[in-house]
Amino acid sequence: MQVREKTFAMSLRALWERAVALPWLSLPGITIIVVLVCLPFALVEVPPLIDVPGHMGAAAIEAARPGNPLLKYFSWKWVFTLNIGGDVLAKLIGAQFGILAAGWWSTVLATGLFAGGCLATIRVLNPKGGHGAPWALMFVFSFPLLTGFLNYILATGLSLMAFAAAVWLEDKPKQRAALLIAAQPVAMLCHAIGGLLLGLLVGANAVGRELDRLPAGWWHPSEWRRLRDEQDWRAIAKRLFILCWPLVATVVTIILWKYLSPEPARSMNRWRWDQKAWYFILTLRDQSLLLDGATTIACFALILFGWLLGARWKWQLGLPGLLVFLLFMAIPSDINGSAFVDVRLLPVACMLALGLQDWSRVPLERARMIALAGVLLLGTRLVVTAASFADYADDYRKQLSALHHVEPGSRVLAFVEHSCLSESWRNTRRDHLASLASLYRQAWVNDNWAVPGLHMVIPRFRPGRNFTADPSEFVWSPACQGGRMRSVDTALKYAPIERVDYVWLIDTGMPRRPDSRLQLVWQEGRSLLFAVRPLGFPNWRTKDL
Repeated sequence: MQVREKTFAMSLRALWERAVALPWLSLPGITIIVVLVCLPFALVEVPPLIDVPGHMGAAAIEAARPGNPLLKYFSWKWVFTLNIGGDVLAKLIGAQFGILAAGWWSTVLATGLFAGGCLATIRVLNPKGGHGAPWALMFVFSFPLLTGFLNYILATGLSLMAFAAAVWLEDKPKQRAALLIAAQPVAMLCHAIGGLLLGLLVGANAVGRELDRLPAGWWHPSEWRRLRDEQDWRAIAKRLFILCWPLVATVVTIILWKYLSPEPARSMNRWRWDQKAWYFILTLRDQSLLLDGATTIACFALILFGWLLGARWKWQLGLPGLLVFLLFMAIPSDINGSAFVDVRLLPVACMLALGLQDWSRVPLERARMIALAGVLLLGTRLVVTAASFADYADDYRKQLSALHHVEPGSRVLAFVEHSCLSESWRNTRRDHLASLASLYRQAWVNDNWAVPGLHMVIPRFRPGRNFTADPSEFVWSPACQGGRMRSVDTALKYAPIERVDYVWLIDTGMPRRPDSRLQLVWQEGRSLLFAVRPLGFPNWRTKDL
């Protein structure tokens, strides 16, 4: 009877502690904040994130039915790979609402899960001390999302949500285990690294809690001998096992992936240490060097020196972010043909470090000032983001007007000038805009991701050895790395122009060397569309290049 009364009292206490969470960590508060974070997408039709047009072009290929010209140029093969979350979501939405709506809703849902998962995690672990929540949300619109890594963002959002739910259900072990066993394969199938975060966070939370229970100074060798006699290590091991045994689902998923997925075309892993260092500066790169630089400095200062203002360190709160950061440092930058694998983790580590700083014992006025400063900075960034989305939407409309001059089912060889940091802090986000030719004109374009074992698109039309798929569309301006990178003139020199119908140059400017095979049919600023002149075709009415 006493045990039941004690359990009931503990449950009431837990419920009370959850009930008095900070206002912005209440369910209505989280809902309102997630909606506000997603509002910039209401200004656009195509989300202006670098990879999103590529995802939409791939979805158009998957959805192609008999009679669609795309089937002459591509095929689609579903494979068991840990990188298909966005493709599955786009198929489910696109079947009812079309590819354009699928691309938009997939992006919004992934963003909402990312932001909501961040707040839910802070809610369950740091309900009274989560004054750093607005600072954590700075890293929603960070490098992974602005690049359009939808599979990763979706998997990470699911991992954060499932982790928060698992912590909430700790007094219901059967329900918690069922949740984790179901959530891990789903998150891993969305994206390997994003899904792996769920197991990492669950393990870090369990180990951190046990470390907090140990007496002060437990890490000294002299203390270990005393702890060996006083602590019941079997009880600690039992508690860790109860919390962590469902993580076997991640191991099973990886084993199944190893046996069922095709061999990767590129198995070489590569560490880029300069890239890891640069992304401490670049992870919040967006529109303004001044604003982004100031935000980065302020966030890292709060992480490193928050303790001087009174923020408390607890292993249970600090270990999740610390382990994600160590994973960022340890894993390769390129894995099996997938690039930027490591730097996607840095924003999540910062998000956890800021959101899980415990400000509950700081004087109330100081804690509120920390939160208010974060809200003002976050609000400023969201306004700038919304304004930039409107600008990108206008630019996308202008660039895509070229497709009005493209015959359906054509072959379009595209080259886009990849923006260089040395020239502009702001990214044009046109890198994969050419993929929308497959959506709007059912056209072949050389912009698709087609790494065997990683992507499902299989090119059937191959006009040239190095002009079939991404990154064959990229060219650089003469100012990039002293002119040593491939220019549009170099690309056109070796391009299989005679095997395509159009050449689409996006933000490259007019090539310096003329080519009698190309006929200018459209121009918008530095972007141009050329029809390829068939040999001996007379009476072209517009000027030649």
